[in-house]
Amino acid sequence: MSSLSPSQKHEAPSVPARTMHPALLVGFGGAIGSIARWGVSEAMPATSDTTVPWATIAVNLLGAFLLGAVLASSLQTDTILFVGTGLLGGFTTMSAFGVETVRLLQADSTTAAAIYVFLNLLSPVTAWMGWHLSEAVLA
Repeated sequence: MSSLSPSQKHEAPSVPARTMHPALLVGFGGAIGSIARWGVSEAMPATSDTTVPWATIAVNLLGAFLLGAVLASSLQTDTILFVGTGLLGGFTTMSAFGVETVRLLQADSTTAAAIYVFLNLLSPVTAWMGWHLSEAVLA
């Protein structure tokens, strides 16, 4: 005979479900963010290997601004995981930033590379702006 009470016998283990839940939130958000980033790249295509990749600058600056706003808000943890880590993590891209900088330098477009690097380095500023705007609006 078991020493467990009837309610204990029928409890489902909660650890695997809780472990999967955040991963699914981040994964679904990331899929949406990646598709959105692709859409911006399609809407703002680079005209050549020597032009500034405006689409990547746009997604990185907008994504940083929105992430600042999300993190300053009082959103639930699940929402932050979905929107912040997932959607905005999939939307923004440091890997494209690195590769596109190298391509510009290889094409001897040092001016375009410098502009590109400088504008992407504004991401922390836009994150700060989003954070403070969110605090002001939600206060």
